[in-house]
Amino acid sequence: MRLSVSDIMTRVASTVNQEADSPESTSTEFALWLTFLNRSQDEWSESSDWEVTRKFFKPSVVGVSVASVALPLDFKNLAGPARLHFGSTTIVEEVPFINDEQKSFFSSTDKLVTIVGDTASGKSLVFSPGTLASGASVQITYFSMPTALSTASQFPTVPDPSFLIDRTIAYILEARSDPRFQLMESKARERLLNMAQMATEDKYSNYSNPNPVSNSMRRAGFRVGRD
Repeated sequence: MRLSVSDIMTRVASTVNQEADSPESTSTEFALWLTFLNRSQDEWSESSDWEVTRKFFKPSVVGVSVASVALPLDFKNLAGPARLHFGSTTIVEEVPFINDEQKSFFSSTDKLVTIVGDTASGKSLVFSPGTLASGASVQITYFSMPTALSTASQFPTVPDPSFLIDRTIAYILEARSDPRFQLMESKARERLLNMAQMATEDKYSNYSNPNPVSNSMRRAGFRVGRD
């Protein structure tokens, strides 16, 4: 189901105002509901690292001395190791992420990355050692934060808009001191859990391409029962 902000507002209005039309986009009621809608989207975003928010970032590398790379403002979490591509070859080297406290477990020549910074000043990916081979380019896969909704014609990233509808209704009813908000909160929570289950099944149990969970043995090229 693909619904725009306007469609979502109409469905919210059918419950809270018992009207088939959403508030005017220039009204204060629309602005208030839009705030609740964005809060609902943020709640969905923070509940998990969703596959639909996965993005690829290829920063420009000037020269070979690169100690850190500024991450995009919508960066949330890494979705995999940093990948180094060498020129026009097919060689790809994966550089793992570690916590800063783990640095003592590695030597000064081990390639690894850490993350520094915060959401206010921005985050950066720090490479150790701080140099890259000539001709190398970087690819960073990350989970992003969704863009705030601001117009009636936008389409939310959330796979199930019904969650946004129920959660927005809950916020509105709670603001009106209507005890029915608890029921709508419960419905929204069930939809959120169902989205999480469906996301897992779509990734690992897809009928067209089953993708069982991998482990370190598989990544190293070992096959259980054969090697």
